[in-house]
Amino acid sequence: MLRALWSGATGMNAQQMMIDTISNNLANVNTTGFKRQRVQFQDLYYQTLNLGRAQPISVGNGVRVGGTQRNFCQGNLERTDDPLNVAIEGEGFFAVETGDGEIRYTRDGSFRLDGEGRLVTSSGYPVVLEGGDTIPPNAEELGIDEKGVIYGKVDGALREFGRIVLTMFANPAGLESVGGNLYRKTPQSGEENQVLPGEEGAGRIRGGYLETSNVEIVTEMVNLIIAQRAFELNSKTVETADQMWGIANNIKR
Repeated sequence: MLRALWSGATGMNAQQMMIDTISNNLANVNTTGFKRQRVQFQDLYYQTLNLGRAQPISVGNGVRVGGTQRNFCQGNLERTDDPLNVAIEGEGFFAVETGDGEIRYTRDGSFRLDGEGRLVTSSGYPVVLEGGDTIPPNAEELGIDEKGVIYGKVDGALREFGRIVLTMFANPAGLESVGGNLYRKTPQSGEENQVLPGEEGAGRIRGGYLETSNVEIVTEMVNLIIAQRAFELNSKTVETADQMWGIANNIKR
């Protein structure tokens, strides 16, 4: 009975993590470029019990969370008509430089210009460009083509102000989320490889669009119901084991 108590408790802890992850997915359903997470479970160790002359049996000791896996499948593209909004159609990440000088990666292409004429994220982090140049305040008809080239007119003359490069990883699922729509590389993700949009397997740039999250509300709600029921069943297991333990304690000779 004590084993049943602990097995049920591990199940409740695991389902709580499942509910927390689903809640985070649903909370970010409108977050640009967000990628949903999925919890992976593993069974705990087994005990071998010898019951008389019968063949020994193995009894499990519950479940634990093995980790979470991020799904990097493509989200829908939403038209914004903002010339500095860009989405990646395909694989790859934008590289940005944070305030501490570190390079981070994102799928959020809601870019804008800062006071110095640099292309930055909504959090103010400069976007890593190839041959990047500041954009003068008198630039007109700004745009970003599918190759990542930033262009505009200055005094009626067409000029280029650099090019967005994409970063590829051998295992994007190994990237670590650090919040703010940013990821950083890990030994599991492999080293970064900067490529031009549309080349070497990288996606193309879509100017005037943003990538929405890939969270499917119906799927998350179904998973939430399953997790809730599993939590309830595990709590019933704990309750039943507790009742049996009480009966055993109250037996009188």
